[in-house]
This record gives sequence, C-alpha cells and structure tokens, in this order.
Amino acid sequence: MRYLQSPLNFRNIHNHSKIFLKETVMKLTAFVALLLVVCGGCSPQQSEQLTQQQIDQIKNEVKVVVDSITLGTDVNVRMQYYWDSPEFLAFNLDGSQADRETVRRSHEWLDDSVVAIKLSLHDEYPVVTKDLVISVWHGTEELGLKSGDKVEYQPRVQTFVFRKLEGKWKIVYSHESGTFTREKSNKS
Repeated sequence: MRYLQSPLNFRNIHNHSKIFLKETVMKLTAFVALLLVVCGGCSPQQSEQLTQQQIDQIKNEVKVVVDSITLGTDVNVRMQYYWDSPEFLAFNLDGSQADRETVRRSHEWLDDSVVAIKLSLHDEYPVVTKDLVISVWHGTEELGLKSGDKVEYQPRVQTFVFRKLEGKWKIVYSHESGTFTREKSNKS
C-alpha cells in the first residue's frame, strides 16, 4: 500500500528494470557456464579419474595462462589464449555479449588508458576434466587511468572456461561481473 500512496517515480521504475535485467543476464550466463561444464564433461574419453598430481599440474598450466593474460603482456600475446572461433563467448560487466574482436579492443583500451592496476583477488581452478578447467577469481580491482581518474571494482569476479585444444589451453568462455565506480580526477 505504501508504494501506491507515494507519487509514481519513473526513475525508480527504470532503475529497478535495469537491476532486473542485469540479474537476469547474470543468471543466464551462469546457466550457460554450467551447461558448458556439463556438456564438456559428458564425452566418454574424459571419464578417467585424475590423480591429485595430474590435477595440480593442470591447475599450474592454466594459472600460467591466466598470469600471462593479467600481468601486462603484449595484447597479441594475451589474445593467443582466447579461442579463435565464432563460437567463443564472452559477457562483459554490463551484461553485453562480446566476441573475440571486442575482447581484443578491451585489452587495447587497457594498454592505452591504464597506468596502474591494483588487484586483491582470490583465485580458484576447478578441474572438470583433463581438457576442461574453470578459472574463477574474485575480489577487488583498482585501475589508475592516464587521465588521472580512478576506477574501482568492488566486488569483481572473472570466470574463464578453458579447454585444451590442439595441446594448448584456450579460453572458450569468459564472464565478468561486479560493481564499479569511477572517481574523476581533480585535474583542470
């Protein structure tokens, strides 16, 4: 009843719609990731039980790739780890879908615009099969931009689904979620 007594505020309705849309996209993305994992784990040759040593080796291999992507390497080096296929799938913070070229442009923007990155992350590498690994990292991230602005992501979650293709770990799916704020510089 209280809602009916207050004047209609279209801005609130719009904000609630945006939140609902974001939540729906995040749920859909989580479903797609789960579907990838389930489908990837269904192939008969993948059913062998891995030893802890094999699991640790696979995790280390994937971690090397993640570190190569996040630790300031050249954009061409970073992009070699993304599956070069029209079936590659990525979702951005705003819920929009991206292809491999859009991911490349995002990495180029980082190279051109960011002067400092501060990460406080926890990472996990669930091994689904010998050829399928999920990389999840969550925490906070701060970007210092050349303009003097500062962008903060609190929280920040990045999920990669890796598949071993032709002997190399490739990102076949990527999803980002989180909340960011941008603090404008006081430069004149």
